Amino acid sequence: MTNDLPVQTLLVSVLTTAALALLCVVAASWFWLWLAPPPEAPAAVASPTALALEAAYGVFGGGRGESQSGLPGNGQAGAAENNNVPTATGLAIRLLGIVAAEGDGEDYAVVELKPGTIIAIREGEEFAPGIHLTEVGTDHLVLERGGVRETLTWPQP
Repeated sequence: MTNDLPVQTLLVSVLTTAALALLCVVAASWFWLWLAPPPEAPAAVASPTALALEAAYGVFGGGRGESQSGLPGNGQAGAAENNNVPTATGLAIRLLGIVAAEGDGEDYAVVELKPGTIIAIREGEEFAPGIHLTEVGTDHLVLERGGVRETLTWPQP
């Protein structure tokens, strides 16, 4: 029985060392999971604007209104009518909320300029260099940038 004791002692020492090593690996993985920096959010990408699409239609002989009536020469009249209608904006701004007051109350909009920068702006206010909020609707905003009116609507899901 005296021969079994050193073997048992060695076996217990090896198992204890393996258990401690496994405990260290688990502790390190939990430490990394809890305290590691969060991954960066992907950058916002602006989609092509309707204004750029309208310019592309112009290269091929007219506006989008031409095909609706089927009459030749109507595309120019359709393009002239669309000059007063704001086009979709190509800015990387997200609409988060609208406070449209009844009567002569002040209308506000809550927008996200870039990830982490959320502001509330009043109708008629300039909120970025050269960008004015000109109109607050119940489901859209009308912005003016460089003399061109653009529409900002709710983000698509």
